[in-house]
Amino acid sequence: MEKTAYYKAFLAQTPEDIIQSVFKNGEDVLVAISLNNGAYLEGVIIDVKQEDNHRKMVCMLSQDEQISFFQAHAITFITVKQPKKMLVELSKGNISRPMPTSDENLSVLQLKRWLNTEKVQLGNQIKELKIDTIPLDTLNNRLNLQDVCKALIIAKRQITKDGLGKEAWQGIETIVVKQADRLQLQIEETTLTISIAVDKALPKPLSKILEEKLLDIV
Repeated sequence: MEKTAYYKAFLAQTPEDIIQSVFKNGEDVLVAISLNNGAYLEGVIIDVKQEDNHRKMVCMLSQDEQISFFQAHAITFITVKQPKKMLVELSKGNISRPMPTSDENLSVLQLKRWLNTEKVQLGNQIKELKIDTIPLDTLNNRLNLQDVCKALIIAKRQITKDGLGKEAWQGIETIVVKQADRLQLQIEETTLTISIAVDKALPKPLSKILEEKLLDIV
């Protein structure tokens, strides 16, 4: 992803959707808001709450530490003043990860070395971990693939806590991770295939999702 072209992936969304995304972001994101009564506010969203009558209330902290409360449906205009902090949300997952920091790097060789080292955590019976169809040309894809494998290790750890789970997992000898539009797990004989879109934002919590899908098929 070119740093100067990230905005081309952004998609139109309602002010209420943006407010919710800003709140769930986990990082303070500066926004500017205009309300239908003419009020103009700048600050960070510190709470969003759904009332019993389905009204959505917003609590906002201004830069001079004033607190404002208003209804989400009263927003007529919203500006995200720090869009680089919300690449995934503003693109609805078309940008798969937050913008990498200057010291964040993972080459193809480093990834393959990491996979070779970490494969043992999936079990001594695992003979192959195939990633041949995954496009590794971008850093985001490589980091996402690494996260998929980390999540799989956690999921495997959970399902093999008892004897039945361990026995079922022992039947898997090959793991294939391949690029696909939607997440799907399939077992054929001794091969587990994980189909997933590594070029999009990964579903969360991925380890729990993989665990649930594995329990359905092992």
